[in-house]
Amino acid sequence: MDYRLKLDENVISFHAEKKGDHGIALSRDGRIVDIEYTAISEYHQYLVVDGCPLNVFIARDGNTKMVVIRGISYYIGDADAPDSRSRGKKRDQVMPQEVTPPMPAVVVRILVSPGDSVKQGDSVIVVSSMKMETTLSAPTDGKVRAVNVTEGEKVMPGQILIDIDRDTEPQNQ
Repeated sequence: MDYRLKLDENVISFHAEKKGDHGIALSRDGRIVDIEYTAISEYHQYLVVDGCPLNVFIARDGNTKMVVIRGISYYIGDADAPDSRSRGKKRDQVMPQEVTPPMPAVVVRILVSPGDSVKQGDSVIVVSSMKMETTLSAPTDGKVRAVNVTEGEKVMPGQILIDIDRDTEPQNQ
């Protein structure tokens, strides 16, 4: 079956075929990727992608899903579905300005403080779930406005752990 997904602001087309009970083959531009998957919980999938293990955490965000892979958040949705986030001021929501956990977890370490400048992808907080630590990253360049949790606190998906005011001016390099 053919699919079109919106990944952040990009549209990606691919073909998917189910393989057994817990497998799928994705093909795009002549490249085939074999994926085996196991649901650990509602928010956690264990994948084996072309033989490489990968933990993926998923949280629903309106019509899209926030997928966290190696601490980096991606927003994924059906490219052909109406995008309610693209009207008016809500357009800014496409690029999040806060850090939220993808699964129920406990805060292990807070790596930033209010007023700190961060770049997209910088590590900002470490959470632990099911004896596995996950480092969450800044979703955008900006300045930390608030840290809303403390170390040892239990947190849930969608709970805003860290607010980041996005940089609006281009960075000089």
